[in-house]
Amino acid sequence: MTLALTGHGIADGIAIGRAHVAERSEAEIGEYRIDEQEVGKEIERFREAIAEASDQLESLGGQLGPESGTTASEIISTHVMMLHDAAFNQAIEARIGEELCNAEWALQVQLEHILSEFRHIEDSYIRSRGEDVAQVVRLVQHKLSEKTSPVELDDIPDRLADTLVVASDLTPGELATLHQRGVAGIITEHGSAYSHTAIMAGSLNIPAVLGVRLARELLQEGETLVMDGRLGLVYANPNKSLLAHYNDAQRRSARHRKALESIRELPAATLDGQKVSLQANAERSDELRAAVENGAESVGLYRTEFLFLGSDVPDEEEQFAAYSEALEILDGRTLTIRTLDLGADKSLESQSPVNTPKVANPALGLRAVRLCLRDTEMFKTQLRAVLRTSALGPVRCLIPMLTSVHEIRMVRALLDEARQELQQRGMNYDPNMPVGGMIEVPAAALAAADLARHLDFMSVGTNDLLQYALAADRVDEQVAHLYDPQHPGVIQLLQFVVNAATLRQIPLAVCGELAGDRRYVRLLLALGIREFSMHANRLLEIKQMVNQTHADRARTVLDQWRDGHAEAYDLDLLKLIEDSQQAP
Repeated sequence: MTLALTGHGIADGIAIGRAHVAERSEAEIGEYRIDEQEVGKEIERFREAIAEASDQLESLGGQLGPESGTTASEIISTHVMMLHDAAFNQAIEARIGEELCNAEWALQVQLEHILSEFRHIEDSYIRSRGEDVAQVVRLVQHKLSEKTSPVELDDIPDRLADTLVVASDLTPGELATLHQRGVAGIITEHGSAYSHTAIMAGSLNIPAVLGVRLARELLQEGETLVMDGRLGLVYANPNKSLLAHYNDAQRRSARHRKALESIRELPAATLDGQKVSLQANAERSDELRAAVENGAESVGLYRTEFLFLGSDVPDEEEQFAAYSEALEILDGRTLTIRTLDLGADKSLESQSPVNTPKVANPALGLRAVRLCLRDTEMFKTQLRAVLRTSALGPVRCLIPMLTSVHEIRMVRALLDEARQELQQRGMNYDPNMPVGGMIEVPAAALAAADLARHLDFMSVGTNDLLQYALAADRVDEQVAHLYDPQHPGVIQLLQFVVNAATLRQIPLAVCGELAGDRRYVRLLLALGIREFSMHANRLLEIKQMVNQTHADRARTVLDQWRDGHAEAYDLDLLKLIEDSQQAP
């Protein structure tokens, strides 16, 4: 009998093979009291465990070959940095001294506190960093208990071409090891689409399904598995017809990838001759390189939050170095730097999650530009770094979560101050650096015509815009069905923004998840969107869809649907647009 399980599909692709269920050797975390005179010795034991864990990770990073990609090395380096986070380590040592407890228990209590705080973070990407904290803490706990590895990999064969590894979860280092052994795919019980395991799997093109509940209990050692990384499906003991279907799907997938490669150098343009600009969202250097390799015209969204997640707020030089490196990788392509998009769910007084304050509703609180306009010195530091980078090549500055003209004026005033400060220091910058705004709040979409008069370009963040407009969290399975890009209200909000950009003749891009979802490409084209910014691995797929679309036909269908949407709303707009493309 075939068993079907679901999870988060991460890397596109189909894997067929035998299951290997990896058992995790968990350290026993118990609490015991120590005498006051033993505090120094216990703290030293903790420090030695940190050093051993760091040495192990650095050794693994040094052993990675080119086939593992830059992502693995960078993420492992991130874990090493977390091991040496001063605020985190000081909190552990303080707990040992104040509560007179063993280091393992101090780590466990601190971890539970940190994870509790991470759960209150609105941004899914930042929230998922709690998984990294847990992995780092677990490694140190195993060092304290004299265990060498949280996961027993010794019984896994050296070559894994026909093996799908099933685990509770996998650290970046463990995933890199499995990749070196040629694993066919991975299935984990825990993990999100934003975890470092997911990021590495996508970068390494390892088909993966994460967050499959009870996977190790329900999947048996050695049984045949079929895994669909795109749909997030795992089949155990597939019947002949299902197996035949996926064998055929593998062949079709290979042909599809070959077809995508053939259009890499072609321009992105609709069948009726409308040019489309395909851009990339990026954060890490490997994502920037992938954007270049996959033909991105520019980077439409460069996230800067990663710089602010350590124990200290990054200074101007640190930020300038990161932005300059990104611009160098792009080799003449435009870099759109989004200013800090963290919120009150992350403290700027101490970026360590140890001191993260709770807020009643982070989505509606002090975040993004609101927080930057409160902490103006921190904001000006970032603005100076962005301005300095603009002297080295094409740079745009993107302000997140704008809601009013007043905010734009305040940002421009701070930019003027930052320019004056750079002039006083004799530093160069582009005086005409474009300044744009992200439209993520329904009120901003409705007032887009006013905002556009004060901006050089606009970008629509569809993730937040839809959630705010529909009052539905797309990751909450109880209300995810309400997260509907076809909703007439959403269509109208998007049209307001398109009309405003067209009237003011300024560029407009969509940089949320819709931009990289082939199902919605034709709808966005029908609305008049001509710039799409997405993850680099989606660029060729979206280009193919653009090149196969007649934009005017799609627009005609949208106009007809909207004119009578009270009656037509029950009709599938996407299907209507799709059908229009088949007309002779």
